[in-house]
Amino acid sequence: MKKFVRVSLKVKILSLVILLMVFVIFTLSSIFIFLKLTDDIVKAKELTLASAKTYSYMPVLHDYFKSGEAAEINILVEQVKYQTDPLTVFFLDRQNNVFATTDEERQFKRLHSPDHYKALIYGSNYVFQTRESGTQVLKAVVPIVVDYGEYNKVEGSVVVLYDMKAIYLAIWKDIEKGLLASALILLIGIFGSYLLANSIRRDTMNLEPYEIAALYRERSAILQSVREGILAVDEKGTITMMNSSARELLEIEKPTRGRPLSDVIGCSELLGVLGNFEKQSNIEIQYKEKIMIISTQPIQEGNRRIGMVASFRDRTEIKQMIDALSEVRQYSDDLRAQAHEFSNKMYAILGLLQLNKKEEAIDFIKSETHIHTMEEDVLFSKIQDEKVQAILLGKIAQASEKKIEFAIDPESSLEELPERIKLSSLIIILGNLLNNAFEAVKGREEREVSFFVTDIGHDVIFEVMDTGKGISEEAAPHIFQKGFSLKGENRGYGLGNVQDEVESMGGSIEFKSKEGKGTIFTVYLPKEGNSSGKH
Repeated sequence: MKKFVRVSLKVKILSLVILLMVFVIFTLSSIFIFLKLTDDIVKAKELTLASAKTYSYMPVLHDYFKSGEAAEINILVEQVKYQTDPLTVFFLDRQNNVFATTDEERQFKRLHSPDHYKALIYGSNYVFQTRESGTQVLKAVVPIVVDYGEYNKVEGSVVVLYDMKAIYLAIWKDIEKGLLASALILLIGIFGSYLLANSIRRDTMNLEPYEIAALYRERSAILQSVREGILAVDEKGTITMMNSSARELLEIEKPTRGRPLSDVIGCSELLGVLGNFEKQSNIEIQYKEKIMIISTQPIQEGNRRIGMVASFRDRTEIKQMIDALSEVRQYSDDLRAQAHEFSNKMYAILGLLQLNKKEEAIDFIKSETHIHTMEEDVLFSKIQDEKVQAILLGKIAQASEKKIEFAIDPESSLEELPERIKLSSLIIILGNLLNNAFEAVKGREEREVSFFVTDIGHDVIFEVMDTGKGISEEAAPHIFQKGFSLKGENRGYGLGNVQDEVESMGGSIEFKSKEGKGTIFTVYLPKEGNSSGKH
């Protein structure tokens, strides 16, 4: 069976066509032969019986029985001989003796006389199929009724034999013509099937069916295994394929193959993107409660577009990955800053001790201890959320390394944050705002950055203030626009990410700035998910 499966498509098609045509030709030929034979036999019977009746009514024959003269009978036989081919005529008396016949070669040695009694006794005429001298014939028997004036008398019978070989020969000639026509049709069919096989091979890119089946199985396995949602539609907008990831992302459970796209997806914005048979990349669409990134690629056949493939990615997963990377990077930067600051202070203390300046070393240690004690008092007594504490500890070390005076407002107060406000979100919001504040005061005489937080009321409020040069009126409308930056290329994504993160939690962000005086960013995050957070 496997060997048969691996036979090429061309051989399969040719074999099937040849077998089918041979079967059709054989079947039709058999039917034709049967019908032709039946029709010819019926016509031969009619001809044989009609001939026998005609000869039985001939006056010459009747005169023979009345007068007994055979001369005219011989003349009759000679006439009949040239008119009755392929018929053989026998004239018999009542004793079934042949007194005249057209069979001079005596192909039929004798006639079966029992077949004649109906004609002689009852005056019946009839025709039937039988064997005479080993030959298949049609035999017609007609009585010779002689009119004697006062009465009629059956004096004998006329027997006409029709040789069946003549019928078979005529049918065979017709069969020969049919076989020639059938052979021509068979050749045309073989040539047509050859062209068809080549056309199919071209349509299937010269791949055999088993190769196409293997590719289909591999394609299905690949499409179903990828985490990215994939959807394919034809030129009429009918779904031809949708993998399990796309079903999960679009929350579709019913079968979709063969259904119009508009019947399956109810989002007009998404239908607008999928209905545009143009190449599109990284289009963000709000679908139900998800933000998905969609890319589309048209399927072309020559210059005609015959379909489209769309890929779906859940922006939430991408965001989680980015957040995780940002979190790791933030911790790395904070630890590096803390290690660098601690190393510098340790070297300073070591230098003072080597110079025998113990008092200065002790005073330096007490000063640093006092500063850390004050910072820790505010940080750990006013702010109870460990996520915010971890971020601020890292920023304190980072500010110390950059020689920036970073202060946490003593009026700050914060209880433990709700679970909906994740650490990754805080890293994006607070990390970007504090980093921007540190960069804003770099190179300024007054390098001061302050942080304030409170959760009094329905919102958690974060405030970051710096003494930088501020934001110009021209740049103010664009600071949350991704890619906009006055710091150089490949910058300008921090505040845009902050705004996206804040708005995703139902919050809001605002700022106040005055050129040469600094900037204050304020973030409002609702404690409950249904709060608007607008102020």
